Amino acid sequence: MPSSERGRRAAGLDGLRALAALSVVCFHVWLYRFPDPTRIRRTGVFDDVLSDFRLGLILFFVLSGYLLYRGFARAALRRDAPVDLGRYALRRAARILPAYYLAMLGTLILLWGAGGTPGVRMPASGDLALFAFFGQNYSTHTILTLNPVTWTLCLEVLFYALLPLLGAVGYRWSRGRARRQAALLAGLIGFGVAWNAGVYLLGGNMLATKALPAYLPYFALGMLLALWVERAIARRGEAPRVGPRTTLALLVGGIGAVVCNGLWHSSAAADALPLLTGALQNLPAGIGFATLLAAVVVGRGPATAWIHARPLALVGLVSYGLYLWHLPLMLFGIRLGLLPHAFVPRLVAVLVPALLAGSASWLFVERVMLARASRVGRRGKRARPLSPRLEARTAP
Repeated sequence: MPSSERGRRAAGLDGLRALAALSVVCFHVWLYRFPDPTRIRRTGVFDDVLSDFRLGLILFFVLSGYLLYRGFARAALRRDAPVDLGRYALRRAARILPAYYLAMLGTLILLWGAGGTPGVRMPASGDLALFAFFGQNYSTHTILTLNPVTWTLCLEVLFYALLPLLGAVGYRWSRGRARRQAALLAGLIGFGVAWNAGVYLLGGNMLATKALPAYLPYFALGMLLALWVERAIARRGEAPRVGPRTTLALLVGGIGAVVCNGLWHSSAAADALPLLTGALQNLPAGIGFATLLAAVVVGRGPATAWIHARPLALVGLVSYGLYLWHLPLMLFGIRLGLLPHAFVPRLVAVLVPALLAGSASWLFVERVMLARASRVGRRGKRARPLSPRLEARTAP
């Protein structure tokens, strides 16, 4: 996106990242209070609400689709030079790999030998190599083991690899027409829904339910928003803007869709229509998060001012490290018997060290590697490199 727009929107995008990361932390703090997190019993509204905080990871996928597809959508619409895939790959590697490998090493140190601790699932030593190549999602012996949250990173990395192919198809097939690109992205949503329906009908296992096709609709929703924004820029020369009332309507509509998603899954109707529930999964929540993202990207006024708040933006800035470290630190606390059982004190006991670890990851690993990738990617060019902070804000 243009640097001026990036500056205006950066805090809002960081705020959304913070909401996504904090919701996942709250979900795991709630989930791992049970002796066996794979077998839980929800006993009231509190449990129903906290169980739906898992949806924060869908917001991450929508953000990824929006931010990373904008360059490809812009190239296809304007028919100018395609995205530089070398720089693209370099930035993705710098953003994801160093902090990931450090967190996995830290997880091994914290949890090795803790196989009997509630919630801890350690892989066999011979299976550790899969984690080095984001292959833990492709074996029943390793999926959701060691640091369980990394199953989502396997999807992200595979999406990063798929995105240039989707961009190339859009570039050659759309011929500057937004409708053709939109049809391609709608096809991804349809494919994901069909995949989920097939998994339900065939009784697929966890490897199928946590494969990239099952989550493609959420990435595609963010990509559709990116296409809409870039189409407006191509036509008018600037990003679209809406007034405070429309912004409020987008905000309320987005939150409402996420809430309705949770109500649907906990209702008798979901049990009565299992095929529809299995096919759609959390698509209403994905639409809600895309709408909320649209409110931040094109909106103005007090309705979304809170999302730009500096404390929230700072949490969003370190959200990748927070996401990677919160569960290993919590399981280590459970291993030592240090965590209180009550939810709020337990949340504080987990969140404080996780935020510190996330901040250290940003300051000493992510920021350093992003700066190096920026220098390498721009070597020989006169353009001034972006700051690592802005690089991070364009890379979920």
